[in-house]
Amino acid sequence: MIRTIVIASLLLVPTAAFAQEESKAVTMVAGKKRDRGESWNYTRPNVNLAKYRKLIVEQTEVQSGPDADFDGLDASDLRKYADITTEVMRSELGKAIQIVSTPGPDTARLKVTLLGAEKTTGGLATATRATPMGFAFTAVKSLAGREGSFTGSVLYSLELTDSQTNELEVGAVRRMSPDPLDIPATLSMSETVKSVARTSAKKVRERLETMMGR
Repeated sequence: MIRTIVIASLLLVPTAAFAQEESKAVTMVAGKKRDRGESWNYTRPNVNLAKYRKLIVEQTEVQSGPDADFDGLDASDLRKYADITTEVMRSELGKAIQIVSTPGPDTARLKVTLLGAEKTTGGLATATRATPMGFAFTAVKSLAGREGSFTGSVLYSLELTDSQTNELEVGAVRRMSPDPLDIPATLSMSETVKSVARTSAKKVRERLETMMGR
């Protein structure tokens, strides 16, 4: 079993299965190939995020072991993508809540883990959007909520816990691709990761603001 999650999406909805395992992060079945768009959610029963005024955003981790699937990306690239994700999360979430480094009674902790990725084919991904016909086709994909051709994706988890008790408050697993009309995100895998991190961080921030009553 792989232990992990994320606020991120804090697009979250409660699920009874996770309610029985609230001391754990979201889990995934070992060896099971995860489909695009598949997601897992957990919200602790009677969760109250309004008590938190500060947030620790941990350094993003990279899942290891046989269940990690990073499409042949090497370790140095994965570390770079983790750093990009951390930087974007801290920058965006800092707009809604004070980012700190030490635990406290009014402090939550956010952990992001990269679980897998599919590579962007630089050049081809951009070229498919460069012609009028390609752009029109891409626009249709965007409206339909589908990923663009040759553009990669990131599978990640989010965990929001109490910084003192480590009790899991909210968790999620998401696979995301950039919007097909996001041309810069087609240039490289780094840009793809950055685009996914920005979108995820914005959703987390907005959800946090709602759940914290701000």
